[in-house]
Amino acid sequence: MEIIQEMRLVCQLRKPNARGKMVRTGHWVNRLFVRRFSIYITWLFVKAGISANGTTFLGMLFGLIGVVLFIPHIFWLNVIGFFLVMLDNVLDCVDGEIARWTKKSSLRGLYLDLVSHILCNAPLATICALHLYLLNGKTRYMLLAFLAYIAAQCRRELSVTYDEIILPLMPSECQCQPGASRTPEVALQNQVGWTQIKWSLARFISKLTDFFTIRLISSLCIFLSYAGTIKPMILAAWFFAVFGILWDIADIVFKFFYLIPDAKHAKKV
Repeated sequence: MEIIQEMRLVCQLRKPNARGKMVRTGHWVNRLFVRRFSIYITWLFVKAGISANGTTFLGMLFGLIGVVLFIPHIFWLNVIGFFLVMLDNVLDCVDGEIARWTKKSSLRGLYLDLVSHILCNAPLATICALHLYLLNGKTRYMLLAFLAYIAAQCRRELSVTYDEIILPLMPSECQCQPGASRTPEVALQNQVGWTQIKWSLARFISKLTDFFTIRLISSLCIFLSYAGTIKPMILAAWFFAVFGILWDIADIVFKFFYLIPDAKHAKKV
């Protein structure tokens, strides 16, 4: 369909890769998988007159309901919850595509999109712990759920603080090259040895706490519990809580000592 190809060009943002080929931008899952079929949903929603903001609301609703349905140890509810939290991720792509196609991108829409991330993403880290709490009633899992939520929420706030506030204020030689990922690799290009190893390791480990990865790990652990083993779910509950907090602390230390220069800054009055 020609209209689908035209919508791909208009709605799906692209940038040149290292070989000069134009590739999709965004999260790797969206680049490799979701964007391939999300445009068809975008086309249907545009035909139905569903706005970008309406799509964001819908995705937010699906995400929250999906998290709730994952908590009880009831297989069919968990299956529905899985599809809803995955659909929330898809609609997160669709709302932006609708906004670009209809030329109705707005600050209000951006705000709503960010709010949906805050409301829907952090609770994903609590699913395994809450599921275990309802399964055996042990209080420590409720505590782990609380710690996992705090760790996930802090991780997002730390990311926004660095990317949106600190990075734009850094000297130009410490900022990203145009079109590069939002990490100050230019500042590290002349550093060799342990610092580069730590930076590469940090980027790899951060994928373990990515919210899409949390979706998959939590879903897999819960469905494995129906095969007679809850050990993966117990491990995930502890991991999202303890490792999440340790990772947040390490992220603060790493950025403070290695990524952010001690440059002068005058706070605006």
